[in-house]
Amino acid sequence: MRILLTNDDGIEALGIRTLAEALLPLQDLEIYVVAPSEERSGVGHGVTFREALAPTPHDFYGLPVKAWSVNGNPADCVKAAYYLLFKDQERPDLVLSGINVGANLGKDVYYSGTCSAAREAVILGIPAVALSYDNYHNQASFGEVGSIIGPLLQQFMEQTKQKQMPEKVFWNVNVPDLPENQVKGITPAVLAFDFYNDVYSPAETGYFLGREYPDQWDTQGEQEDFRLLKSGYMTVTPVHIDSTDRKLLEQMKEWPLLKNKPRGE
Repeated sequence: MRILLTNDDGIEALGIRTLAEALLPLQDLEIYVVAPSEERSGVGHGVTFREALAPTPHDFYGLPVKAWSVNGNPADCVKAAYYLLFKDQERPDLVLSGINVGANLGKDVYYSGTCSAAREAVILGIPAVALSYDNYHNQASFGEVGSIIGPLLQQFMEQTKQKQMPEKVFWNVNVPDLPENQVKGITPAVLAFDFYNDVYSPAETGYFLGREYPDQWDTQGEQEDFRLLKSGYMTVTPVHIDSTDRKLLEQMKEWPLLKNKPRGE
């Protein structure tokens, strides 16, 4: 199996190295790395079209993987791998994006370059997983995350091998910053949307965007990824790339403008 690794923290980031090292003990894998040449956190699904992309071979910590850096965003890296680096050979069987510094929960999936790389892979027809670690407060340490995610990685590998990964869905995985023996387990989770508020702090040159977390939480949302992660669980959320609200689409037939009118009139 061909596994493509990418991220939004840059090709020199410790997280993507940790991910590669977690994969090396597994059998029958070809591991490739195509990642941004510098940090591209928070760029969402932005792609580069006003300048030329130039994938450049890159030494990757001396590990037995083949790597390129790309002067673009995470989605660009997946596109570059698909259209440029692998166009004349077998394309990757699975894309793993991360391991991100800090969690990507709830509405973060729209801002996150980590998640957008996984989404781009799925758009191109390749199964994908985004992985993030809740260590933003201690970015220099990735603790035991490589060992914690090992069984889940093996499951995704097997599902990919058996052609059982879902279409039009990427998996969003968040790992708590805990020793392995303190992680309560793996749990399905829904995306949380109201677990922080945007806050702009003044500075000499303008305003910096930050976050403000409430001191207390309501009793709802018990299955949300934020609450479960903070309770010590590794959360896994299937994120569908088709955002169409089909229930509302059906209800539109009752609009006065559309009711009893043939399509196109």
